[in-house]
Amino acid sequence: MDKKYVTWDEIQTAIENYDIIGKYGDVDVVVSIGAGGMIPGVIISKILDKPVVNIGIKTYNTNTSEQTFTVTMYQKFDFKKSLHKKVLIVDDINDTGFTLASINNHLMSGFHTEEDVKYFTVFSKPKSYFRCDSAIEVSNETWLVFPWETKYE
Repeated sequence: MDKKYVTWDEIQTAIENYDIIGKYGDVDVVVSIGAGGMIPGVIISKILDKPVVNIGIKTYNTNTSEQTFTVTMYQKFDFKKSLHKKVLIVDDINDTGFTLASINNHLMSGFHTEEDVKYFTVFSKPKSYFRCDSAIEVSNETWLVFPWETKYE
């Protein structure tokens, strides 16, 4: 698998060049998926001038970087229908789609509908079974190393 080191500038530029306001200007809250979606989520919340909250979900083995296909939600957010009707979920990458599908199942089991929830990732891979908006598509054979990860490899 090819390894690509992503820079802070690449992330910032990808988000700024995407039509964030046009596509997501009507959302009530930006929800970042921790940990990878936290920085893109904050950038997007600043662009939209909307609050940002975090959902902590783990679907990868931290030691091996392999997806476990089990969901551990370690930080939940209590959505309130009156305040959070339209939601934007943000993550760094849509790799297999499992994490986003898990979040989607969680939200759809509550009061949200497909029209209420939008999804954006900075990067995506064609193999993902969950379709969402993304700024940059990368090869299935590319392993991305984000700036917040490089010191811990």
